[in-house]
Amino acid sequence: MTRHGETGRDAASSVGTVIVTETSVGGDTQQIAAGRHRLVADEPRPIGDDIGPTPYDLLLAGLGACTSMTVRMYADRKRWPLERIRVTLRHSRIHAKDCADCETSTAWIDILIATSS
Repeated sequence: MTRHGETGRDAASSVGTVIVTETSVGGDTQQIAAGRHRLVADEPRPIGDDIGPTPYDLLLAGLGACTSMTVRMYADRKRWPLERIRVTLRHSRIHAKDCADCETSTAWIDILIATSS
């Protein structure tokens, strides 16, 4: 959805606005407009067509990029001798029933793990 009178391209050019549109009714492939940048998200086969990263991969990419940029900013400001930053992130899921202390037994628990070097 866009604001009244605004095309998808106009809305995506707004700072901080991302527009996600499915490419076909009922399909998993999504077109993403972030400013002037275009991306594709999808699910792996056999659920999707595997033509782009999954939504979780995109989330991890955003978190990793933000982490790396922030570490670089601090290192530059403090004049720390930092050659290169690498952030590795992983996503996994477990059934809530696998968790002895969980409040529900029907949901998934998402686990995000980040390491840097």
